[in-house]
Amino acid sequence: METGVSILRTILFATSRLAASVFACALLLSLAACTTAQTPEPVQPPNADAEITDVTSIAYLGPAGTYTEEATKLFFGTNDELLAQETVPDALSMVTDGTAAYAVIPQENTLGGPVVDYIDALLEVDGVSVVGEVVLPIRQTLMGLSGTDLAHVKEVYSHKQGLAQSSAWLDENLPDAERVEMPSTAAAAQEVADGGDTTKVAIAAPGAAELYGLEILQENVSQSAANVTRFYVVSRTANSLEGYDRATFVADITAGDLPELLDKACTNGIELVCVHDRPDGSALGTYRYVIELECSSGFTDQEIDRLQKIEGLSYLGAYRCVAG
Repeated sequence: METGVSILRTILFATSRLAASVFACALLLSLAACTTAQTPEPVQPPNADAEITDVTSIAYLGPAGTYTEEATKLFFGTNDELLAQETVPDALSMVTDGTAAYAVIPQENTLGGPVVDYIDALLEVDGVSVVGEVVLPIRQTLMGLSGTDLAHVKEVYSHKQGLAQSSAWLDENLPDAERVEMPSTAAAAQEVADGGDTTKVAIAAPGAAELYGLEILQENVSQSAANVTRFYVVSRTANSLEGYDRATFVADITAGDLPELLDKACTNGIELVCVHDRPDGSALGTYRYVIELECSSGFTDQEIDRLQKIEGLSYLGAYRCVAG
């Protein structure tokens, strides 16, 4: 009798262990399915130049020798038609009227912050998309005519971002010199070269010194290895492939509505990169926000569709980034 009971106990114990194992496996499978649902599978990212034509026309903030020209060459190479323009709105107009296929515009600097004039210019244009980004290290360089003596310098010419990024060096080394804003850093170098006055100097890209026949008086006057500028590449035709890890949107909402909008947008592995606010001119507290999002697994068509359905959010494009 005891033997029979012992056998029965053994069978019951084995059965309970089997049931527990089956339950554990089912639970693990359930958790795995949940994890998979919450973490989208990565999509195949596009090739680096998948949607950019081999030879094309690009408008940029000129004249020759600007950082924007350097960023343009970094993204597109040197075999394209580069069309230097006096202003960013001029460059954007060439895209909208079909004269140029692309435009490259400065967007943000780590020291000077967002380049608000150029962001506003982009927001004022209809029918363009962001199709690329360039991240370029900025090496602000002081240059002047041969024989220039810093002790006698009276005026410093540069773009307002160049002056802002070099303000600490200027405060210490040229505190009495007048700072004169120019449309671009290259225009500043050209002004000094054409003026023939050794009391005037320029802050510009190193290549501008060779281009305009100036001497480099001091390298890297911004005194920061973190001095980097981001540029947008824009076109009339948006990228259409899946897999880009950056996307930009515009939101026309009040400041109070921004947290809820971002909460809706930043799900399924999507993270916020930055937000730039620009007044929309209608009322205090109402803005046009430029919102950049990142998805390390790549934006799918479904995610872009979901984001476009969020009230107040307009799609500007998904793209790749090229770093210098």
